[in-house]
Amino acid sequence: MEASSVWLDLLSFWIGLLVTLLILSAALGDHALARFGQHLLVGAALGYAAVLAVQHVLRPRLWTPLMAGSSGVVETWVPLGLGLLLVIAGLDRTWRAPRAASTPLWRRGLHGAGRVPVAFLLGVGLAAGLFGALQGTFLPQFWRAARIAFDPSASALLFAIGVLTLLITTATLLYFYVDPARYLAGQPGWIRRLLHGWIGIGRYAVWLAAGMIFARLMASRLSLLIGRAEYLRLALFDSTLWQWAETTWQALLR
Repeated sequence: MEASSVWLDLLSFWIGLLVTLLILSAALGDHALARFGQHLLVGAALGYAAVLAVQHVLRPRLWTPLMAGSSGVVETWVPLGLGLLLVIAGLDRTWRAPRAASTPLWRRGLHGAGRVPVAFLLGVGLAAGLFGALQGTFLPQFWRAARIAFDPSASALLFAIGVLTLLITTATLLYFYVDPARYLAGQPGWIRRLLHGWIGIGRYAVWLAAGMIFARLMASRLSLLIGRAEYLRLALFDSTLWQWAETTWQALLR
């Protein structure tokens, strides 16, 4: 049992090292080995996500209530029907590429019905994300900044922070949603200059935020790379191959 565990650890180390080098080789250019490593990584991640979905979502929330008969129609049969419809339509569309001239009516109907669960998933996901962003980020930030900015009892530092936050938040919204060529045409000159400057602040704020996000992503990826290299180094030192190489080197030195 111990020998098999050692060989399993050694095999996992070499597979991990090989996949790491394959993915890292993408920095040298696009080639077949790098694509193979990327496809292998994506496939393993999707397989792991599928196992988690089955174990923690489908099994306790769908299969177990169906087998026990303890849930109603809406909680179990509707999600099951939508899921089966999506799977069947997706498999049919994948295996048989649809052609507008030769696709039968029932297949076009199946593909159209398969869009219903997709639209439901996208709608619920977008609504939850938008509502969460408004409720958890934008509105608390806006009202907090507004209360501080218009509170005469606040300190000078808090007042400046509130005004700056309110200015950057509104400027970013103006940058995303106001088209100067469309909405500022015919306005007085001072309004155009004011809004152009306000929108410019929002543009620079977006650039600054994008730069900070990119810097954090780079730092996190470098940390992952360093951690991966450290893991491979320690695993190599603990492997029998390194011990054999060290023993051989010491024998040669004698």
